[in-house]
Amino acid sequence: MAVAVLTGHGDPDVLELLPAVVSPARVALVGVHAWTDDDFPNVAEWGVQPFGPDDLRETTRPLLKWVAATGCSRVAIHFDVDTIDSNEILLGLGPEPNGLTSAEVRRIIADIDGAVDVVGLTIAEFIPRQVMHLQQLLSGFPVIAGAGSLTPDATAAGW
Repeated sequence: MAVAVLTGHGDPDVLELLPAVVSPARVALVGVHAWTDDDFPNVAEWGVQPFGPDDLRETTRPLLKWVAATGCSRVAIHFDVDTIDSNEILLGLGPEPNGLTSAEVRRIIADIDGAVDVVGLTIAEFIPRQVMHLQQLLSGFPVIAGAGSLTPDATAAGW
């Protein structure tokens, strides 16, 4: 988990490369709903604050209260798309039902942005499934096979 390294836990060779780490007391996991057995003890031991989907369905207040208690005025958001309920839309590597809805995530992000200065945003786990399926389907098609990437010069249509 990237949070492990970010908070100073993990491979010492990787940690040596980092200019700094973040105190686990200043890290929240928001919307996590698919845990592995080794996640629970690590999150508890390190002091990372988890907020499950049910904690934030109706309001962002618990998260905003926690942010205020940290004293942080600037935050970086790492948006892992598998926090979105896969019953609504499947964005990540595999189905993860019972997550936050896209509307809930937009509200949470807007509320955070209204409360503090958002200074960073990363997005992870996004897999454009249709592109992957199309690449598999087109693999070996004449003209496309071995052509590398399609560029405007490589097409007859001149797109």
